[in-house]
Amino acid sequence: MQQGYAYVSQNKGVLNLYLTTAADPLGCRLNPSSTVFVHFYANDLSQPFTRWTDFMVEATRIGKNAVTANYGRPPNRTYAVGTSNGGYQVRRALEVAPELFDGGVDWEGTYVDPVAPNLLSTLPPAILNYPDYTASSFDPNSTAAKNIVVAGYPPDLVSGTTSFWGLNSAQFWEVTLCQWQKRLDPTYDTYGSGTGTYSYVARLSASDVGANLTDIATTGEIGKPLITVAGTMDALLPINLHARAYARAVAAAFSERGEEGDDQGRGHPAYRLYEVQNGNHIETYKDSFPQQLELIEPHAQRAFDLLVNSVEHGSGLPPDQCIPRGGSITSAPAEAGHCTDLFVP
Repeated sequence: MQQGYAYVSQNKGVLNLYLTTAADPLGCRLNPSSTVFVHFYANDLSQPFTRWTDFMVEATRIGKNAVTANYGRPPNRTYAVGTSNGGYQVRRALEVAPELFDGGVDWEGTYVDPVAPNLLSTLPPAILNYPDYTASSFDPNSTAAKNIVVAGYPPDLVSGTTSFWGLNSAQFWEVTLCQWQKRLDPTYDTYGSGTGTYSYVARLSASDVGANLTDIATTGEIGKPLITVAGTMDALLPINLHARAYARAVAAAFSERGEEGDDQGRGHPAYRLYEVQNGNHIETYKDSFPQQLELIEPHAQRAFDLLVNSVEHGSGLPPDQCIPRGGSITSAPAEAGHCTDLFVP
């Protein structure tokens, strides 16, 4: 706003949650050790996840109309920016309604693919193995720790009694799986059959979960320039299973259309993935691990400025790259492409 932009925000057309009890068929406990249950409004029958894209698109139209009514002319440019599920919305918006936008920045967006990976396929291994990992006194060589890492997660960080995985387990892993499972695979017995033992592949033949995910899937078929910014230490949406997976989908979509393009995006909309070494999903976790984690927000802001310069002034976007600790996005990166290691001391 300091730069003169009009800003439009939306909440996917739905409120967040309210406290409930274990008797609520749509109730989700906060974590495996919690007795607190919450009810996500988004799991109500009238609030399908398919509405998220509709509200993103409609909010954009409303914003454009509001600017036109107030200033007597439509906005010159419109950009989509969002984080996590908001990053997913940016991707979907540039896939299904690119005519409304000039470009977008997706900050650690959720990848949704009915074949996998998706949250229903990636979260169970972490949920299943974390209790045994805790029982091993956070032994990185334990079978449980190795199982979590093999599933695609970054390594754990431990400071005293605080575990990086533990923070994610207590606040996100199971409750996120529960929310998506109850919305997309409601016939599954969440706590009777188990959250850590949920098998997306097995459920494909037992429910409509595959079709439900297809309805909200991201295809990579972007119609305008897009930048993804994601951290290598993301333990909610692991980078290889989400950010890199989407980058692969974009590349596959361009290849299928026979659009080779070039490093400036000519031939198809430009797409870039900027990986933040040691960045994670929740910025405040840096308070617990100040020497190990890096903030993503400054790089997301820089990515937006680069996008604007590219769209409005024809500047070339820097190539895909690993942003080193203490570094920034650059036109000549020391490490182009993916970061070699998920964690660097």
